[in-house]
Amino acid sequence: MKSPSLSVRLLGTLLLFPSLTVMAQAKGDVPPKALVQANAEFVCFFMSEVAGQPKPKDCEKDAAAELTQVYPSLGAEQRQQLADIQDHWPKFQKEWQALDELQKAALRAQWAALLQEQEAQQGLGGSEAPPPEP
Repeated sequence: MKSPSLSVRLLGTLLLFPSLTVMAQAKGDVPPKALVQANAEFVCFFMSEVAGQPKPKDCEKDAAAELTQVYPSLGAEQRQQLADIQDHWPKFQKEWQALDELQKAALRAQWAALLQEQEAQQGLGGSEAPPPEP
């Protein structure tokens, strides 16, 4: 089944989201509503699956607002990544439903490891060891 490769592409784009929150807000450009909706659903789905908990009540609303706010400051490559999610999200949802629980658990573990690695790199400024304590 092709879900793992599709999920890796989607997850790669998900890793873009933490960097969006640190970008300066710009005025003007408004993202297409369908792009915002698909990306908000995508982010909330992955975060819920990785956390192993239901998504928060306003997750999609909050994700959509955040994306709408930073969209004007995104470059062409980042905008294309968001468009790719919009294109692939419906197919991924169908493929996800076809997976058995063992396959889903394996993907959740992969996603969690990738997110943990990214958080560690962002939190420590890369893969360098933290400075020794005095």
